[in-house]
Amino acid sequence: MGTLRSMLITLALAASSAHAQFGVATITGRVTDASGGVVAGAAIVVTNSDTNFIYNSQANEEGIFRVPSLQPGRYRVSIEAAGFKRFVRDDLDLRAGFTLPVDVQLEVGAVSEQVKVTGQAPLLETETSATGTAVKGGTLYNLPLFQRNVANVLRLVPGINYQGTSMGIGRGHVAGLRDTAIGVFEDGVVANNPLGSTGIVSPILNNVEDVKVLTTSLPAEYGNAAGGVIDIVRKGGTNEIHGLASGYGRSRRMQHRLFFDQFKPSQEQPGYPNGVPTFFLLPDASVGGPVVLPKIYNGRNRTFFHFGWQKLIEKKEAQAYSNAPTPEMKAGDFSFGGIGNPLFDPATTRQLPGGGWARDPLPDRRVPLSRFDPVARKIIDIDPWVAPNRVTTPNALGPVENIIYGEKARVFNEQFTGRIDHQINQSLKLNGTWTYNQTAGLGRPPRNIRNIAFDAADGPTTPSRNQNASIGTNWIINPSTINSTRVGYLRFYATRFVPAYGQDWPTKLGIPNIPNDNLPSFGIPGSGGLTGAGNAGTPESIYGLALTGPFRRANETLSFRSDLTKIRGTHAFKVGYQALRYRLNAFILNYPSGDFRFDQMTATSRPTDSPCRALATLLPDSCWVMSGKPSSRGRWPTGILARAPTPSTSRMTGRSCRS
Repeated sequence: MGTLRSMLITLALAASSAHAQFGVATITGRVTDASGGVVAGAAIVVTNSDTNFIYNSQANEEGIFRVPSLQPGRYRVSIEAAGFKRFVRDDLDLRAGFTLPVDVQLEVGAVSEQVKVTGQAPLLETETSATGTAVKGGTLYNLPLFQRNVANVLRLVPGINYQGTSMGIGRGHVAGLRDTAIGVFEDGVVANNPLGSTGIVSPILNNVEDVKVLTTSLPAEYGNAAGGVIDIVRKGGTNEIHGLASGYGRSRRMQHRLFFDQFKPSQEQPGYPNGVPTFFLLPDASVGGPVVLPKIYNGRNRTFFHFGWQKLIEKKEAQAYSNAPTPEMKAGDFSFGGIGNPLFDPATTRQLPGGGWARDPLPDRRVPLSRFDPVARKIIDIDPWVAPNRVTTPNALGPVENIIYGEKARVFNEQFTGRIDHQINQSLKLNGTWTYNQTAGLGRPPRNIRNIAFDAADGPTTPSRNQNASIGTNWIINPSTINSTRVGYLRFYATRFVPAYGQDWPTKLGIPNIPNDNLPSFGIPGSGGLTGAGNAGTPESIYGLALTGPFRRANETLSFRSDLTKIRGTHAFKVGYQALRYRLNAFILNYPSGDFRFDQMTATSRPTDSPCRALATLLPDSCWVMSGKPSSRGRWPTGILARAPTPSTSRMTGRSCRS
């Protein structure tokens, strides 16, 4: 539908304390002798202990060195200078986003001699002003977190207010800001929908090395995220092959009784002779190691892979309540034992001598069967609603929770993620990543509709396929100049299937002069989004008949970023460039066959008139209101479709429909 381009150029100047780059870490330090004098030109070798990836650097004239763009993991730092013993610092645990100082005081001696430092307390991160928390992926994986979603980290770190039970970043607020302002980055590229959405492409936890959550004082490279940052770094392979497979789940016999529940889920209950269905299974597997092709290629110390898989299978049911029209209502009786609001006959509308309008009430709050509109009669004959199964006391608007049903949840999500790392030489490293999420889109429907074509919640399904891919380089141009570049592609794709679409429902219901694409919508959709599920049991939606059409939507983000670090004297200069290109392509049929609403038709006839209930207003043959709603076919005119007691063919003219 259109594109939005955003370019960001950042320049950060600081004294040996420039911030770390996206998703990676930095080792920095100063080399001196026993008297505190600078040791210029010392050779620095930083080695990844698991992959033997080597990063060379050199102390400058101020004795300062800096090695950025390091993948989180275990590292060894070796420092050599003529006339001094070789210094080795082993088992450095480097986490995502950290800038760790390794200040070294060399001892006089031969280079062949070695001073090895082990067993010291972990180094503190003192080189950045950003406030945040780093959590190891293994820690998140081992916690009994529901659905093992990486966004659960927002519930575990300080500085965040999290509300509700959402499995994404929605309802997480950093420093009081909106959840839509949180930036999510995966291996250095954008991983959440930038168009004001909280949707993310989530890697699986068995493939996550580190998660860094930044809450305040964000570095300049996070300039397009105003409400905090979640920085995710995936695992890479090592020289040893590692793998895992697990099954994490729960059945009804493993589910505890909630505090206010009378029965355990496994016990026999009214309507559930075998207990309440509860099934949750989350199998996952991962494998990583060197890329080895027998007799063709040996990637040890050079090329590595890591691949993970996870599938969420969840089926459960909980007791819930809803509303449905009673047999009396479908026969035109809205008295509700004498407490129902009065109904006013639209056929008696007249202007009073002094101005204003009036209508006569319908006797006994009943719509005579002879006054039923033919369309309303067909809907009543189809009877798409579930019959009430619970005796309750109505109020003036109608029944109150006269349906008890089993609210079903059916969730099927599958995720794949992988990473490739390759060392061309000690100065140039490459890596590529890919994450893929797919969902069945079945949702959690209400059960007051039994005809799937009329069901705005259970009938439509909204499957999605989201993915994120990136390619990155780390180039040590010389000991004082380092470049990191990354290209990313993010895609969110969702489609909505509607059972009533293409079934010629306007003809079946006898509504002329409207497109036959879909079943027309009757009533006001609820808070459940496009499905209207949140309002399915209310009179305004005519108890669940407010539905919309199908759609296909694809959001894409193309990203390019390049960071250059230059060390001069006691200062580290960093300049970065980022280009983001957003693309949104959508085909949406909101109301291709019209949106008929009946909730406020008599509200303004007289000051004393109360709003007429939607179902009661749908029935008479005197007045239908069709409110305009935009769709891909254009905008429906707003007006009144008037039918005389003897129906005649309607035609659409201007802004109204007249008989």
